[in-house]
Amino acid sequence: MNVTPPDLVFHNVLVAVDGSVDAALALAAAILAVQRSHARLTLLTVAADTSKTPGATAFDPLLQQEVDDSAQRHMREALEAVPDDVPVTHLFRHGKPGPVIVAAAKEGDHDVIFMGARGVGRVGALMGSVSQHVLHHARATVFVAHAPRA
Repeated sequence: MNVTPPDLVFHNVLVAVDGSVDAALALAAAILAVQRSHARLTLLTVAADTSKTPGATAFDPLLQQEVDDSAQRHMREALEAVPDDVPVTHLFRHGKPGPVIVAAAKEGDHDVIFMGARGVGRVGALMGSVSQHVLHHARATVFVAHAPRA
């Protein structure tokens, strides 16, 4: 079987960041791709909309602020990891991460998505439900990073 691999030159790179080790590895790989291709880099973080959490009886603005603060902290840490010579934009969104990542990639005309295999606090299979959703629904190339565990 003779299969020609796709061209690995990207123009518009989206990286989903969530504070996990896997997302940090995805960001490092994306930075290399951006530098190699002279591509645009966009970082995306998604904060859960706590008003839509199963079992939530009333909107709790303090809980939402805590979730937002955590997501914004993850974004600041990711931005600090980007070298000064790499132009970067960043997006902060609310919602379910999988659908939000797919929508952001489509809206921004991104040709590749880098993301971690599992986010912060995820338990379960090797690949979390967010990465599975993105793999199955994104129209862009998707790279899912899985950092070795200690």
